[in-house]
Amino acid sequence: MKNGITLLLLFGALVHINVYASTEDLDALVETVRQEALREASYDQERIERFLDERDSQKQLLEESRASLAAENRRADQLRENYEGNEATLTQYEADLQERAGDLNDLFAIVRQTALNANGVLETSLVAAEHAGRSSFLLDLGKGQRPPSIEDIKQLWTMLLSEIAESGKVVRFNATVIKPHGDEVEQQVTRAGVFNSISGGAFLRYLPDSGKLVELSRQPAARFQRMAKALESAESGMHAMALDPSKGAILSLMVQSPDLSERLKQGGGIGYLILVLGAVGVLIVIQRAFALLLARRAIDAQADLAEANEKNALGRLQLIANEIGDKNLDTVSLRLDEQLGEESSLLYRGLATVAVLAAVAPLLGLLGTVTGMIETFQSITLFGTGDPKLMSGGISQALVTTQLGLSVAIPLVLFHSLLVGRANRLVEKLGKYSTDLVTGQ
Repeated sequence: MKNGITLLLLFGALVHINVYASTEDLDALVETVRQEALREASYDQERIERFLDERDSQKQLLEESRASLAAENRRADQLRENYEGNEATLTQYEADLQERAGDLNDLFAIVRQTALNANGVLETSLVAAEHAGRSSFLLDLGKGQRPPSIEDIKQLWTMLLSEIAESGKVVRFNATVIKPHGDEVEQQVTRAGVFNSISGGAFLRYLPDSGKLVELSRQPAARFQRMAKALESAESGMHAMALDPSKGAILSLMVQSPDLSERLKQGGGIGYLILVLGAVGVLIVIQRAFALLLARRAIDAQADLAEANEKNALGRLQLIANEIGDKNLDTVSLRLDEQLGEESSLLYRGLATVAVLAAVAPLLGLLGTVTGMIETFQSITLFGTGDPKLMSGGISQALVTTQLGLSVAIPLVLFHSLLVGRANRLVEKLGKYSTDLVTGQ
């Protein structure tokens, strides 16, 4: 329609323009327009027919799609019905399995828990330093979803028996050892059961996280290191060895405990002063013990001699008695008493100093205790009680000085009592000899 209107307008324009054209030209123009209209009509008819053909084809495709959809819906319904039936069957089977399993579920739970517990033990065991990765099976068994098989249970049992057997063996193997300065060295390690590992006479500690052995920066006492060296060099037989049943925990705590020099350092200046006083007191005690021993031997030897010797106390008393002779007995008695007093002073010399030192030592310890507690309270005031290490210095000083004071005072008191008793016996013996000299016996 639109094309026809266009042709009429064109025709009108041509008529208007060619108003003066000839009749032949107008006939040709009309024929041209007629032919163009026929071609347009033929083209439109072809389009209409093609559209109708395509409409029929689309309708057929739609009918086929609807049929296919209906078939697929029927198939989906069938599959859904089969799925629901299978779900019901599986639910029934699971219920039957749970019912028939009975105690097996409890057994499997026990096996899994045992595997996890054994994994924790075997991972931290010293045997893991020799056989790395042996506990991966236990971890898979403990955290796995499938039920443990008979073979899994047998392997678990075998690994536990193997660990028990390793606890009674002394084994040598090569492993990486971390030295105290941080170097890693490949060297021979001797393992005493699951308790201790040693290398080169030094005790080692196993690090489960890295799977390596580290040499303790501080070793235990020398006697334990000698045991370790003897065990390393042994080829057969029985040998004494110190074992740590806590698998390194006790040993690590032992080596962290301060030694004698560190304890003395914790006492501070007061602790060193107590030690100096104790050393002075011990020297005095030793000197007076030898002096009293020599004095007793000299007195006993002089008692058997007829000639007086002025190098001992009894000899000096005898010389005085011989010088006075047969004079008045009162004069002889007074002179001998004076000399006896001088000899007593010589025998008791230094003992009073020992008594003073024995009394001063615990007082100095008490002073150290007060000083340490003051330091502790100052730390609490500044930093609070959140970190006990900040208070350990003052507490250590308080306890160590008290310990040192008592450790010095108690022996000095005992030695003072012992020396005073010996001096008293010598003075009594000299007093008896003095009486005999006065009476002429």
